[in-house]
Amino acid sequence: MASNKEKIYMLTITNVNNNIKWINVQNPSSDETIKLITEYQVTDEMLAYAIDPDERARVESDPQANITLLIFDVYCVPDDDASSQTAPVGIMFTGDNLITFTTEQTNFVTELLHDEVEYQKKNKQVVDQIDLVLPLLYQLSTDYFAPIRQADSQRVEIQRSLQRRTDRTAINNFVSIETSLVYVLTSLRGNVTLLQDLKRRSRDLTTQQTNDLDDVLVEAQQGLKMAQMTSDIIERVSNAYSKVLDSNLNNTMRFLTIYSIVLTIPSIVFGFFGQNVHLPFEKSPIGWELTIIVMLVLAVTTLFLLMNNHWWKK
Repeated sequence: MASNKEKIYMLTITNVNNNIKWINVQNPSSDETIKLITEYQVTDEMLAYAIDPDERARVESDPQANITLLIFDVYCVPDDDASSQTAPVGIMFTGDNLITFTTEQTNFVTELLHDEVEYQKKNKQVVDQIDLVLPLLYQLSTDYFAPIRQADSQRVEIQRSLQRRTDRTAINNFVSIETSLVYVLTSLRGNVTLLQDLKRRSRDLTTQQTNDLDDVLVEAQQGLKMAQMTSDIIERVSNAYSKVLDSNLNNTMRFLTIYSIVLTIPSIVFGFFGQNVHLPFEKSPIGWELTIIVMLVLAVTTLFLLMNNHWWKK
C-alpha cells in the first residue's frame, strides 16, 4: 500500500482527500521553487510574497492564476537571541491545493496543521481548503492570549516592587515589556485587518465556514484589545514612575546645590585671613572662636533665607 505522504527535501506533500493536497514548504531550494511554479501553478510574484520573512499581514490574490495568499502573523516563543516575538506564515490557496510556507521559527504551525488534517480526515469534515485553515487561524489567534496575560502579570509584579522602592531598573523592565508588546500589537492589528478583508472577499463560504471565520475574527479582536489595554497601562505606569524618579533627582540636585552654597560660607570667611588687610578680632584672644561664630551665623542665615523662600520646593 502506497503512503499518502512523500517528502521531497523541504517540501512535504500530504493528500488530505481525493481532491485536496496540502503542500508544506520550508526554506525552498531552487529545485523546489521550480516545482512549485511548474506543478502547482504558483506565480513568481506570489511565491516571493509567501517566502519573504518581513512581509506584513495581509491578503493577496491573483484572479488570473486563481491564487489567494494569506500572510498571517503568528506568535513565536522567543529565544534568548530572538529579535522579535512574531513572524509571518504564508497560507496559499491554488485550485484544490493548500500550500503553507513556514520557517524554522514557525515550524510549529506545520505540526498544528498536521494535527488538524488528521482530525478532519478521521471525521471526514473537509469540504475545501478553508475547512483546514479556519481552525488553524483560530488556534494561532488564541496563542496570543498567554503572552499578553504574562506581560500583564509581569507589570503587576514590577509595579508592586516599585511601591516599595522606585529605581531605574524597574522602569527599564517596563520598557522591555512594552517593546515586546509592540510586536504583538502590530501583528494583531495586521491579522484583524487580514480577517476583515478575507471576510469581505469570501462570498462563497457556507454558513458554517462564515461562522468559523467570525469566531476567528472575534478572537483576534479580543487579543488586540487585551494587548492594547496592557500596553496602555504599562505606558502610563512607566511614565508616572519616571516622573517620580525625575522629581527625586530634582530634589537631590536642589539639596546638593543648597549644601554647596552653605559650604562656600566658611571658605569666604576664612579666605579673608589670607589677605593683607586688617580684620576684626585678629588681636582678640578669642578671635578664632568669634570667627567661627560669624561663619556659623552667615551660614545659618543663608540657609534660612533659602528655605524661607521655599526654594527647596520649587
